[in-house]
Amino acid sequence: MVARNYRELQERMDPAARAENQQRVRKELERMALDELRSAKRLTQVDMAEMLDVPQSSISRIEQRADMYLSTLRNYVHALGGMLQIRVVFPDGQTVVIDRFGEYEDKPYVVRAQAEGGGNYRLCAFPFQHPGGPLSTKTFKVHGLLKTLKALNLAEPQISAVRNSLENNVDTEIGGHGVPRVFRFPDLIDAGFEPAEKPVALGVEE
Repeated sequence: MVARNYRELQERMDPAARAENQQRVRKELERMALDELRSAKRLTQVDMAEMLDVPQSSISRIEQRADMYLSTLRNYVHALGGMLQIRVVFPDGQTVVIDRFGEYEDKPYVVRAQAEGGGNYRLCAFPFQHPGGPLSTKTFKVHGLLKTLKALNLAEPQISAVRNSLENNVDTEIGGHGVPRVFRFPDLIDAGFEPAEKPVALGVEE
């Protein structure tokens, strides 16, 4: 038996049945997990990775996480063509849409990778076009450096370029060549950055 076109079936329904069907569809969408929502939009993890400019593995991690920063979820939903809204529902039935969660969420930073001698490295984040203090990771060896760069969703070629620069004792800005990559505060905190305990200098790439 040949399956009928969904739109054709919808057009043959009476208005009441069509409205009921659309309501059921909306309710199902409301209950969907991220990967199910992506599939409903006929998008693959590869498609999402290309739109968000991150490795496919990052999309997989996002879809499997039980919690995440709002900025991460918002970017994912925007890539699907939607708009993220958070609603507060009170016992009396009143609902309030929260569309701002503090200015911190959208503050951008640029990140520099610094060699500190003895095979030790550190990543420092500096405010980009806004007042604020710098952030910094702890000092770590190359394994910790690579792990943190992956947590920032950098592609393998970028990670290799940063590692090569540091092995040549050249501090480097992520992105480089006068075009810095901008990172958001929540993503930096998620990757292990903290407010810098001591002043850090924004060096000049050699």
